[in-house]
Amino acid sequence: MNLIIRGGQVIDGTGAPAFTADVRVTAGRISEVGPALRPDGETEIDAAGAYVAPGFIDVHTHFDASLFWDQACDPMPQHGVTSVLYGNCGMSLAPCLPPARQELAELLCYIEDMPTATVSAAVPWTWQRYPEYQDVMAAQHYGVNVAGLVGHTPLRMFVMGDEAWERPATDAERVQLRALADECLAAGAFGISTSVGFDTDRAGRPVPSRVAADDEMNDLVELLGARGGFLQFIAEPAPKRTPASVKRLAEMCGRHGVVSTWINVMHDEHLPDHASGLMEMTAQLQAEGSPCYAQISPRPLDIQVNWFGGMSFFTLPETWHRMVQAPTAEEKTRLLTDAAWRQAARAEWDRVPFSMIRHHMPQNIILRGVTRTEHEQWINTSLADLIAAKGGHPSDVLAEWVLANDLRPAVVGTSIANSDPDGVAELLRHPAGVIANSDAGAHLQMFCAAGDTTLLLARHARDRHDLTVEQAVHRMTGHLAGLFGFEGRGVIAEGAIADLTVFALDELTWQPEVFVNDMPLDARRLRRPPGGYRATIVAGVPSQLGGTLTEQRPGRLLRRNGHGR
Repeated sequence: MNLIIRGGQVIDGTGAPAFTADVRVTAGRISEVGPALRPDGETEIDAAGAYVAPGFIDVHTHFDASLFWDQACDPMPQHGVTSVLYGNCGMSLAPCLPPARQELAELLCYIEDMPTATVSAAVPWTWQRYPEYQDVMAAQHYGVNVAGLVGHTPLRMFVMGDEAWERPATDAERVQLRALADECLAAGAFGISTSVGFDTDRAGRPVPSRVAADDEMNDLVELLGARGGFLQFIAEPAPKRTPASVKRLAEMCGRHGVVSTWINVMHDEHLPDHASGLMEMTAQLQAEGSPCYAQISPRPLDIQVNWFGGMSFFTLPETWHRMVQAPTAEEKTRLLTDAAWRQAARAEWDRVPFSMIRHHMPQNIILRGVTRTEHEQWINTSLADLIAAKGGHPSDVLAEWVLANDLRPAVVGTSIANSDPDGVAELLRHPAGVIANSDAGAHLQMFCAAGDTTLLLARHARDRHDLTVEQAVHRMTGHLAGLFGFEGRGVIAEGAIADLTVFALDELTWQPEVFVNDMPLDARRLRRPPGGYRATIVAGVPSQLGGTLTEQRPGRLLRRNGHGR
């Protein structure tokens, strides 16, 4: 398909000012950019009153599993996204030996809050090694381009088996790990991801990547330097430990000339200087020669509690987390009604200072939905309101509420992070960061992470003027493409691949997420409605027009050139 995108303001992805021009697309590439281009039989797309920009790149997603049942990658194209990178946070679907498939699937589903039965039913698991997995992904067509990292945890599980959870690698195992990682990078993985201080399995065991010693990490980072890949990692979330965990890996990467990017920077109104301090530390690491970039998302972090397997209460492991992880409704009910559990839950609630939904701030825990009409009066009130009306310990009041709503009340922890737009804007503007960390494709029953692109443009460029539209587009296109190896993408220039999006700022809308039941086995997920983009074009073919997905799936697997610099 050949196109002319007619009459728009072109933002070329470099940060340069917009200019009026048409864009001609021939055989999947941009063939001409200029005013009043003469038509030559192309399909025309009207961009009058709108911007024409490179398609947005999302380098922090978890579409690993869902691409097997949703090749369109809904609703990413409807928010201007043309390329996604999965395999973040130390987790990927390969390499994986057959005996470990169920364990890896359950770990992925717990960490990313996806229904295990859905993933087990949809993921074919016809591969063992990463090149075989790449071939499977390359055989499918998508609504966006897709690219992968290889996870440190499956690398360790493949080489070390059950002992990957328990100890550092031996010298012989380090040789095997490096060779296996090298095979993955040679097959086109963009880099390696790891978690050094956060993730666990349902039983609270630290994931295998957290057990790795410095010599093992250095082997992998040295390999990334030789192959030209990058490292993505989850830093320690505890504020006092975050700086040391970032410096450990950033300085290691700096010695080998490896780009690193990490998550766990969000604005917290209760620690207003913490995130800005991390950004200044990141800037200092860059000044010292380490190309280290903190990932920043514009999205406020609100979390809907998943009562059937979620991790909202993982810091209350003896009681509330145990109840959420209970496999049956009967076992959940038994725990919630047991006097000993209730007593232990009260004590743990009081003893533990922090949980994901901020249990010590009941005014921020909102009751969004009920299962019985007699409780409808409480919709959109808070747990604090319920406690004031019912009396008693907060843990007991919540337990009664869960029971009264058939174990499925809609309860949302709000204002967890990024709730102050001014604080978020300071992070978005900081040159030491990259705009990423959407987490799209993960936590499908906790929140919808799709649409960060639209929120950035609508709130922070259009409404608040924290960034110019040219700056915002650059941070989601050319900046990311250059840092992370999306070759031929991220800019509008003759010869570039025609990944494009067309939007008018006043037509964009970032709407609340809603539940839909469209996954295998009728499982539900939270989905954000379309963002108001006129068109999203992947390799010269529209993947969505006017908010509606087309029948085309022009996206392909992207393989990084792993032959070194």
